[in-house]
Amino acid sequence: MTDFATLEIAIRRNTVLAASICLVLTLVTVVSMGFTFAALGHAREITLRMPVMVVPGAIAGVYSPGIAEQNIRATARYLASLVTNFSGSKGFHERFDEFETYAAASFIPALQRARAELQRDVETQNQSRTFFEATGTEQMRKTETGSFDYFVKGERVVYASGIPMESRDSEIHLRLHLGSPSRRNPTGILLDGFEVKDTSPLSASNTPAAQ
Repeated sequence: MTDFATLEIAIRRNTVLAASICLVLTLVTVVSMGFTFAALGHAREITLRMPVMVVPGAIAGVYSPGIAEQNIRATARYLASLVTNFSGSKGFHERFDEFETYAAASFIPALQRARAELQRDVETQNQSRTFFEATGTEQMRKTETGSFDYFVKGERVVYASGIPMESRDSEIHLRLHLGSPSRRNPTGILLDGFEVKDTSPLSASNTPAAQ
């Protein structure tokens, strides 16, 4: 009888010990899962708060951190199109307002003078303008100072109240450099110079009044 009593006590002790071990393991598992979910939540929060840089006109794809030359080329294309394609006074002002957000501080006075001069023609003649890029003429090179020169050739057409009035072969030149991103210019790509240069006389189909 004593042997049975001793065996029963041993079994109870082992059962309690096993239950305690299971309880401890369960608590460890729960705590570990809690830390895991907390870490995942923290990582997700950090990811959601990371700034996303959007480059206008950029080509879709996965980019490594930083600005690649391809991003600068895409931005140059966007800027070249921005102020050479507009319709009427409202479109002119909207697109030039956006264009100016990319201008370096040193370039803003010259850009505003050019804008004021062009504005007179746009408003007095109700002008619209388009630029048709010539295939294979786009070029971009990095200068010794770290800036980027962008060139593209094409046809510049001016409309007055919807009627084609002027057509010339032209080339667009932009100069860009990398600066610091800001709320006004999140890409940090800054415009140092912009020029539209005509390389041919007026088209023969134009009327003398358009000159």
